[in-house]
Amino acid sequence: METLRYVVLVNGLLAVVSLAYYVLLRRETYFGANRLALWAGLTCAFILPLLELPDWRPQPVRRAMQRTAQAIVPRVLPKPQLPSADVTITFPNKKTYKAFHIEQEGFIWSWQIGLIALYVVIAFLLLIRFTIQLASLRKLIRQSVHEAYNDFTLVQNGRVTSPFSFFGWVVVNPDQHTPDELDQILRHERVHVRERHSLDMIGAELICILFWFNPAVYLFRHLVHQVLEFNADRAVLAEGVDPITYQYNLLKVSLSSGQSSITNHFSRPQLKYRIAMLNQQKSSKASWLKYPVLFIAALTIASAFARPKHVNELGRYVSQPLIKTIAAVAEPTREPLLTNQEAEQLVPFESTLQENNKDNVSKTPIQESNQQQNSVKPDTVRVSPSRYMVYQGDYLYWIVTPKTTFDDFAIMKREFEKHGNLMQLNEVKYDPLYAYIDRISFTVKRQWGGMTNCEETDNDNKPIPAIAGYVGIGPKANASSTGGLRYYRTEFPEALRTVAAEEERTTDQFISAHKIDYLMLEGEQKFKNLGNGARSYAKSYMQKNPTQNNSGLIVNADGTLSVKEDLGNIKLFVNNESIERTALNEIKVDRLYSVVEKLQYNPARKESFTSALLIYITEAR
Repeated sequence: METLRYVVLVNGLLAVVSLAYYVLLRRETYFGANRLALWAGLTCAFILPLLELPDWRPQPVRRAMQRTAQAIVPRVLPKPQLPSADVTITFPNKKTYKAFHIEQEGFIWSWQIGLIALYVVIAFLLLIRFTIQLASLRKLIRQSVHEAYNDFTLVQNGRVTSPFSFFGWVVVNPDQHTPDELDQILRHERVHVRERHSLDMIGAELICILFWFNPAVYLFRHLVHQVLEFNADRAVLAEGVDPITYQYNLLKVSLSSGQSSITNHFSRPQLKYRIAMLNQQKSSKASWLKYPVLFIAALTIASAFARPKHVNELGRYVSQPLIKTIAAVAEPTREPLLTNQEAEQLVPFESTLQENNKDNVSKTPIQESNQQQNSVKPDTVRVSPSRYMVYQGDYLYWIVTPKTTFDDFAIMKREFEKHGNLMQLNEVKYDPLYAYIDRISFTVKRQWGGMTNCEETDNDNKPIPAIAGYVGIGPKANASSTGGLRYYRTEFPEALRTVAAEEERTTDQFISAHKIDYLMLEGEQKFKNLGNGARSYAKSYMQKNPTQNNSGLIVNADGTLSVKEDLGNIKLFVNNESIERTALNEIKVDRLYSVVEKLQYNPARKESFTSALLIYITEAR
């Protein structure tokens, strides 16, 4: 019983810690504190169930939980093996009594033992897989080329598809990355090595092996992976790396595969969320108040199910109640060792169960009435689960906007299936910043064989216009339609038109606010033939280092821009438009957004040289 209670409570607290962190702290930028909070929460989950905590539960709640345990535990746990009959108890009157009169039974197989065996087998298989992963990683590192650095050992191997680190090793495939990308990768992985993030990765993996049956441990592992990557990303930016270039490199490296769950990777899934955290403002000081809330939540849950200290009316702790009861019966002339209130708490389980059954019989008419009321369930078939869908009459109306996500498509697909429809996504493409859909093609198939489809596949990189349609229900089950929202007239629900208008307006505002970011993405494709490498410099770098010419661009004393003389007649572009060298003197550094230095490799000299400067500026004030 105690073992079961401990296991259940540990897993419950793990769920509380993981969910509370997900709700309260995952968007906070105190990554070091977040990492500590996760492991402190895990430690509390293992320690709190072992403590005797004050019982704050009201008496009715305690009684209900005790009766529930009395009814459930004998059915869940195997029947305990009682000691043999030679165990005796000697009382103060010198009389000796046998404590048990039940013979030992042999081993009996039960479904409970089967579950325990299943748990052990799966945990053992997971442990073997983990061991194989470690062995494979060790083999890969031993068969690679090593190069010693101050903080780590660089391991170069042509079979590696994605860069990663493990303890003091950083493993990369140098042939897949430009010098600029490789520099940022090493900066990122150096943070993992320096802060010993591999210990976190292995610890999270072992927790998943130990409690593989608990979904919360996989959320915990995911959160640990996230906070480590966020921490490394923020540390790289703190070293002066251009945020835009860093995000581009993240996007490029994310296309690689073959990532192991026990190593720290430069790029992991949920790239969009990592990029969002890179641009997240630093959390306010008031956010520190969320950390004690996490601990209080775990402590509250633990105390609700912990092993409390029971105190009688005289202020004495109740201990060894079974032996006290036997002593009181064997020596009735002595002063009772239990008060009346304590003796009432020791009613045999059979009597308590019979009493509960009597209560159930007396309440049967009320229970039957409640069951009849509960049998009348609300009609959930026509309740819309998404803001992109509305039930109206015998039709389910729907829309797809530029902001519709894959999760939204999944919800819509399930709702269609309720009415014999199948949504099939043929193509969905988002813009480079993952802000909106710019290409889409999908089909809605009817159960009886009919089909409607819609395509917005122009190669203009613009947000798709809102798409709409409807499917019939009940007497209109054979009706369906798909097309642009602009082609539907007044019969279409106004609520969906409002959602479409708001999300199209939000998309336009995002594009306007990130105009230069899109220009830089356009320039990366347009001028990729000008060089096989690139270095980016933000406006802040140019303002802090006006006399340095690392980028090839110089800030003059009057705040205007010019190109250093030894670059010769290199190609210059402002917002992707070619300009003359003299025209650059009319641009001041206040308007500068970023400079991209295109690099070309000279095989004869075995060195790179600047081939072009891509300058991005804001509109004139």
